[in-house]
Amino acid sequence: LRSSEPLGIEVADVQYRFQTRVFVRSVREGSQAAGTAGVRPGLVVVAVEGASAERTNAAGVRDMIRAAAARGEDLALTFRDPDAFLDAIRPGGGAVGETATTRVAPEGVIAVAKSGPNPTQTSQDFSVTRLKVPSLCTKGATLDDLLEIEYQGTVVETGRPFDGSSVAINGGGIPGRGGDTSVFFVLGKQPFGQFPPSWDTGVDGMCVGERRRLVIPPVLAYGKEGVPRRGIPPDATLQYDISLLSINGLALPK
Repeated sequence: LRSSEPLGIEVADVQYRFQTRVFVRSVREGSQAAGTAGVRPGLVVVAVEGASAERTNAAGVRDMIRAAAARGEDLALTFRDPDAFLDAIRPGGGAVGETATTRVAPEGVIAVAKSGPNPTQTSQDFSVTRLKVPSLCTKGATLDDLLEIEYQGTVVETGRPFDGSSVAINGGGIPGRGGDTSVFFVLGKQPFGQFPPSWDTGVDGMCVGERRRLVIPPVLAYGKEGVPRRGIPPDATLQYDISLLSINGLALPK
């Protein structure tokens, strides 16, 4: 982009938990951003002139752009398309065995400590692998669908299973499940804490008969506390293997 001309981009920020993302709110029609650059609303701002913009807010990104423009050189902005991840896991997306990955939190300092060094974190990536896809897969799960699934959860660092639809406790079934090996939940409407929130994204577009592997970073799992009583250590990465059995009571692929 030419720094000597108005870019025509309006940015804003959105916050999830302790993470902030800066995105393109609007693009002025006829501007250079809308023209040859092809910038569109919804894109996430990743970097300005190669400097990471993932740990600042919209005001910070605007300051970075002004500083770069003051040098009078062409301006390089890097964006991430959040829809690309969902397109890859929905019907017609990635092939069997392919993994779609999206970064949910960058590496770096995450807080300012009152004393001692500031706490940091490594980059946090969420991935979905389509392990098995039925030959007929044109209509996947969407918001408000009642899903029946089988699943198993494993701690990546230890390889130890910690949860699952058919996990036994001392040789017996889990209370409240009546011996069932599957569970039900409503996509996008599950009560807080019932299932990992990343399931709403990772199961989106899944077809009946499909099997997926979700790898969930600590920031979307149980964080620095972990759940020691369930064998989940602090800062653990979780893996869920999920099979979709039915959508709204229908067990046939569409």
